[in-house]
Amino acid sequence: MTSILKVDNIKDSSNNQAISISSGVVTFANNPVGTISTFTSAETTISASTKTTLAHSLGSIPFQFDLYLICKTAADGYVVGDIIKVTQGFHSTAGTSAIGAIMSADATNIYLTTGGNAAGGMFKGFNQDSGADVTFSNSNYKMIVKAWV
Repeated sequence: MTSILKVDNIKDSSNNQAISISSGVVTFANNPVGTISTFTSAETTISASTKTTLAHSLGSIPFQFDLYLICKTAADGYVVGDIIKVTQGFHSTAGTSAIGAIMSADATNIYLTTGGNAAGGMFKGFNQDSGADVTFSNSNYKMIVKAWV
């Protein structure tokens, strides 16, 4: 059995309005505990053996930070503006050793470090249309980092 409770406002222990609800929109009187703050970096050019420091201004170490590629030139089944989440930070096989990127963070910055061998491209993945293996050409993509606290 499902129960439904309909409310239009919630008051705190001092009888002050904390939350109001109108037409499906929830409005908080103050910043509630657990509010998520976010950071999105500027677009970064992909190049080998580079450490990029990104000041995130979140005030604490992000609990999650992710790397994305943004398609700047249509390629590999992607069109300009498509965003690809990078899920593998480091890749090493014959002929493509030390490609990819790794990130670390502290309460002030996110550090993005790329591998030393960018011949052909820093990231490997799949063609969006065919699923074929591809090495994303650095010139067709830029990197961004998103973080949350």
